[in-house]
Amino acid sequence: MHRRMTGAGALMAAAMILAAGDAKAELFSKAYTFKPGTTLEMNSEMPGGLRLDSVEFVLPSDGKQTGSLSGPKVKVSISNLGTTAAKVGVSIAVTDADGRLVGVASGGTKLFPLRADRQIVYSMGVDGVKSELAAGTVFRISVEPMP
Repeated sequence: MHRRMTGAGALMAAAMILAAGDAKAELFSKAYTFKPGTTLEMNSEMPGGLRLDSVEFVLPSDGKQTGSLSGPKVKVSISNLGTTAAKVGVSIAVTDADGRLVGVASGGTKLFPLRADRQIVYSMGVDGVKSELAAGTVFRISVEPMP
């Protein structure tokens, strides 16, 4: 009897570990070279039938980075290649050559999910720390399908 309980416990633990691994597999996260003013074509397949199409950092041409309307922005294009609508969360962090964090943006689906066979461009403002954004060398992006 004890042997069966031990075996059942091990089986249950293995199932829980696999379930936890599946939950984490939904997050797409990758680092890329930071190139402001350039549309970076990604075409990266992501979990949940999504595809990261492109990322573009738009910095003010006059060098001033004040105000939410005139400040730096990130445009992230995502396609839903799946068969059902999906909500999406997006986070981006930019670091300079010394590894200092010089800009952060986040956004995603606010009201209506991204329908199947459609594409959307999420435009996110870089708020808070941003005066050194132009010195960025690398950006990390994470995209997560939301329930």
